[in-house]
Amino acid sequence: MLTVDGLGVRAGSTELVREVSFAIGPGERVGLIGESGSGKSLTALSLMGLLPEGVTATGRATLAGRDLLGVPERRLKRLRGRDLSMVFQEPMTALNPLMRIGAQVAEVMTLHGRGRREARARAVELLGRVRLPEPEHLARAYPHQLSGGQRQRVMLAIALANEPELLICDEPTTALDVTVQKRMLDLIAEVAPALLFITHDLAVVAAVCERVLVMYGGRVVESGPIREVFTRPRHRYTEGLLAASRLTPRGTRLPTISGGVPAAGHFPDGCVFRNRCPHADAQCETAPALTGEGHAHACRHPAG
Repeated sequence: MLTVDGLGVRAGSTELVREVSFAIGPGERVGLIGESGSGKSLTALSLMGLLPEGVTATGRATLAGRDLLGVPERRLKRLRGRDLSMVFQEPMTALNPLMRIGAQVAEVMTLHGRGRREARARAVELLGRVRLPEPEHLARAYPHQLSGGQRQRVMLAIALANEPELLICDEPTTALDVTVQKRMLDLIAEVAPALLFITHDLAVVAAVCERVLVMYGGRVVESGPIREVFTRPRHRYTEGLLAASRLTPRGTRLPTISGGVPAAGHFPDGCVFRNRCPHADAQCETAPALTGEGHAHACRHPAG
């Protein structure tokens, strides 16, 4: 379905994402996790052809054999919203405040050739599909009249409007309360086709996905089935993330990863995690390759 091979993202001479490779099969749900600044959203935006001005992507990415990188904008427009869709983190910046909800859902269908009357009827149907109450009434509402959870479900309806082959979700539940978040995650798991789910929340990705990619410093440092990676982490960064996410007894200090994520272009040479890793030594000055079948890691001193 989706194949990414050697993806790189640069802003001028600054390398933001390096040699990212992965694949997503039909119906497969894959999580992409890591701290803010690890390159997760840039990876997604490069696949959508939505990188900011002055930021460029290299490498190869194909969706069912169709190129996504380095192709003319007119070709990407035919793919975006039809074969490949994305749900963004903050719906209020993605929805048009001056357009009614139904019109916004219908618009993505008319842009891809569906008739206006058919698109309007389908928009109401989609609002019901994402479990919005009174979809005919909601279709006439404006974004500010909806709650945060309702707006996020509208974004999901828009993303699903043309029955895409792959759905990308970038932190779609971060701003929602716990109850609404659970409903949204259940809905995504139920209705999504093949899925790339981006988050920094390990519990969320474990609830939705079957396989996970751990990203740090613009590189994938570990990948594999959720159960294996989360129970037997190999990369020291993954080990640190999992330790920091676990509940600890009252009065016990929460484990943390020392230091912070460096600014773009300031990650160390060699292993990008070595300036924060307590196990780093001279061997880590040379970048390790991602090795291993099924459960892979790029670490000179793996855990376990």
